[in-house]
This record gives sequence, structure tokens and C-alpha cells, in this order.
Amino acid sequence: MIVDTSRPYDFIVTGASGKIGRHLVPLLARNGRTLLAVGRNSDTLRRLFANQTGSVAVADYGDLKRLPGCDTLIHLAVRNNDAPGTLADFSAVNVDFASQIAREFSRMNGRRFLNISSILALDDFEESPYAVSKAIGKRAIHDIIGDRLDNVHIGYFHDRGYFGERLAFLSRFGPAVGGMIFALLKMLKPATSAQSLVDYALGEPHSLPPPGILTDDLSRSRAYRAISRSMDLGVGLGILLLFLPVFAVIWIAIRLDSPGPAIFAQQRVGAAQIPFTLYKFRTMKRDTVAAGTHEVSSSAVTRIGAFLRRTKLDELPQAINLLRGNMTLVGPRPCLYSQTELMQAREALGVYALKPGITGYAQIREIDMSRPIALARSDHRYKKLRSLLLDLRIIVATALGRGGGDRITASDQV
Repeated sequence: MIVDTSRPYDFIVTGASGKIGRHLVPLLARNGRTLLAVGRNSDTLRRLFANQTGSVAVADYGDLKRLPGCDTLIHLAVRNNDAPGTLADFSAVNVDFASQIAREFSRMNGRRFLNISSILALDDFEESPYAVSKAIGKRAIHDIIGDRLDNVHIGYFHDRGYFGERLAFLSRFGPAVGGMIFALLKMLKPATSAQSLVDYALGEPHSLPPPGILTDDLSRSRAYRAISRSMDLGVGLGILLLFLPVFAVIWIAIRLDSPGPAIFAQQRVGAAQIPFTLYKFRTMKRDTVAAGTHEVSSSAVTRIGAFLRRTKLDELPQAINLLRGNMTLVGPRPCLYSQTELMQAREALGVYALKPGITGYAQIREIDMSRPIALARSDHRYKKLRSLLLDLRIIVATALGRGGGDRITASDQV
């Protein structure tokens, strides 16, 4: 259908001929909304969407100047990370062209600018032209339209029967077998379905907590849960068997260093806020106040305790928690029930859907319990980005010494 420049549209989709637009537009069209698909070549769009259920109008970018208004603009036009080019090449599309579209959106007095980015743009260590240009483009769009910008980061894009460009060969196995293989591969990296993106576009803006991550829920994967549990059991048994002599030496050293038990047992907040007993080697003097580590004076740490904390050997007894199933290798650090600010922030962000972990995403980013809001947000980010590869990356980073645990307060500050 030819674009009607006399009326506003419910949805305008830029970059509609791309891999995401080709799947998103038909799904949106089935919801009875007025929809305009926009791209560089309107003839190409007309061929793509000629047989769609619902009414899809098509236009090129020049037609945007003649439109009176729109409700939601979904911005998919992008120079993707798999394209060659310099930062200037990427900025021409992801910054300059995106700003041009934002100005047209502002002129049309649109309600919501849904800007789609890859989760690569969230990676702290990603310095590719794509990631840099998308970050700059986000700020540029916000400068033009303010809080009407709804920025969403997605993972590997897929649809029913469509497994993405890189895994297109799975279609040869048919939807059933191909889908099973894809479900296994999804454990390696975060993915996002076309339907979930449509559902978000049809819903309320800004309903995703910052920084706006929309990915498939990996906790629904039985294979992921089984692999994670197998790793927990394997590591837990391995620690108890291989480090048994080390346990004995540490036990004796703690008892000789200060009065009190060698094992420290404390109630912590577990998954679904269910309490569990956390086990560690004792690193502080007996009868130290039960509070967050950052709230305890450094003078409470024993001589052997300082060594254990520095080397992380104090956490070896958490192998018991792994075997019991109330902790996992990678997850949010378990807190005390007295840490109400952290608990409330985690509850609001759905973090308690996860088991607490021995190490975690926040730890390797040097975020501890002295910053409860930042910690809860980092835990939420892990929840949305978790995968087997991310878990492995966190484990390796921890083994190499990143993440020193919760800081203690200097004696003269207590």
C-alpha cells in the first residue's frame, strides 16, 4: 500500500527491509495498527510485505518529511557490528542518520522513539565502532527528543522457524529438530525473539529497568539448569576432595589464631528470599556484629582472616552450599536480611529469581555491597545477559584475581 501522507501512523518502522524488520513488520501488522514500513527502496519493501495480513504501507526516507505524525517509531536502521568500516562510517549511520530520524520524529510530535541496539553496546570491554557509535547515537537522540527515547538492547535475534543469519543452516533440519538444536545453542549467548520485541513495542514505554535489556529467559531452559547444576555438583565435590588437606591446615590455623569456631555459619537471603545457611572459614573475631562486611571495622579481621580473605580461601566451605543446591557458582552475592536497601532494590528488579552465587558479574566489575543500588542493577544486568559463555568468563576472571570481595571499613572510620 502506498504511504498516506494525510494521516498519522500508529507505528513507523525504519530499516524495515533488514533482518529484524522483515520479521517485526508482519507481526505488528496482525495487531490491527496502522503501520508504515520505511527503507531506502520502497519497491523492495512493497515486494517484501505484499502478502502480509493487515495493512502495511511502505515509504522511503524522503516521505517522512511529509508525514503529519506518528505514535511510535521503531528505529531499526543501523550499520551493524558485522559490517566493515571505520568509526566515521558507523557514525554516519548510527549517529548522524539516527539524529536525522529523531528530528523528523520530533517534528511529528511522536510519543515514543523505540531505538533498538545490540547488547554488544552494553559490554564494558567492547570498543568496536558499532558499540561506540551506538552509544554516541543514543546520547544524540536523547538530546533531540528527551525522555521519549526508549532504548532497548537485544540479543541474537530469532523468530519462529528463523534461526538468524549465522544459523540459517538449522532450517534444513525442519522446525522441530532445528528448534531443539537452536534451544541448546541459545545457552551460549543471550537471544531475543521477534515476538518478545513486538510485545514490548505494543506495551508501555520504559517498562524495562535501565539499561533496557530484552532477552529470552534462560531460566526456562532445562538444559541450562541441568548443566549449571552439574557444574555446581562437580566443583563442590572437587573442592571437598582435592582441598581436604588445605581444609585441615586452615582449620588449625584459625583455631590457633583466635578463639572461636573455624567455620562461620550465617543465615543469608537465598533464591525467592528463602533463608539458607552460608558456610565460610571464619575471618573475623568471635562475636563480631552481624552486618554487611562494608559496615564492619577492619580491626575485627583476624591475622589469618586477612590472608584468607585476600586469597579467597575463606570461601572454600561454600562447596557445601553448592552441594546442597542453595548456592550456585555464578550469581548474585547473598546478603543479610538486615541489608534492607539492597533487598528492596533486588526485589524490584526480579533478582531473587536467581540463586546466589560464589562469584558473580558484579564482583568482577568491582561492585560490592557498599553500593546497594549499583549492585542490584548489576545483578539484574547479569540476569538478562547470563549464558554459559558469560558464566565461564566470570569464573575465569575470578580465578585470575578479579573481584576482591566486599570491602571492610577502616578502623578509624567506625
